[in-house]
Amino acid sequence: MNWENLLDLSRNVNLERDHPLFLIGVMILKNFLHKSIKWSVAIAVITGVLAAIFSLLSTSILHQVNWTIGLFVVLVIVIIGVFFDMLGIAAAAGEEKPFHAMAAKKVYGARHAIRIVRNADRFASFCNDVIGDIAGIISGAAAAIVIIQLANELQLGEGSLIESSINIGLTSLIAALTVGGKAMGKSLAITFSRDIIFRVGKTLQFLEEKLNIVIIKEKKR
Repeated sequence: MNWENLLDLSRNVNLERDHPLFLIGVMILKNFLHKSIKWSVAIAVITGVLAAIFSLLSTSILHQVNWTIGLFVVLVIVIIGVFFDMLGIAAAAGEEKPFHAMAAKKVYGARHAIRIVRNADRFASFCNDVIGDIAGIISGAAAAIVIIQLANELQLGEGSLIESSINIGLTSLIAALTVGGKAMGKSLAITFSRDIIFRVGKTLQFLEEKLNIVIIKEKKR
């Protein structure tokens, strides 16, 4: 390709940039980036606030109970993470069509189930990335507190073989429960996505009607 052809190509590119379709595409891209950045900042702030609240609550509870109850609290945190991860996967795998007929018949929770599917990206991001990741981080920190409590009760020296074995064993157990639970949750979420979304939709409608708490706003297509 000679220089003349390159100049002609550059002129054609410049002309295409002035094309109305190109300008519309740029506007759509800018709007998308603006919404994405706005959502990313909002979710980051929400994550920070929730992480601080959950960490404070779990730490306060663990410091007031013995290691057996503390271990139960850790397991509850793990279950919460697995549960919300399942909800996020179900929303991402769900389809809107089955709920339209239900919504036409005014089935309780159907319209809110449609909201979940239409906002699947944000719903899944909140469940998986916010609640799921927070639960994973806090469960690790809570497990460390439980190990310290257990070591103190058994009067184990810091860095001793038994203390290290308990640390490794409990950490491995929590990791196994988390990963195994999420793997099972993903399988259930994909297989029973419609049922899961429908039940969450009922919960959202209950919160909206009884407590005036709107989790997901109506989003039209």
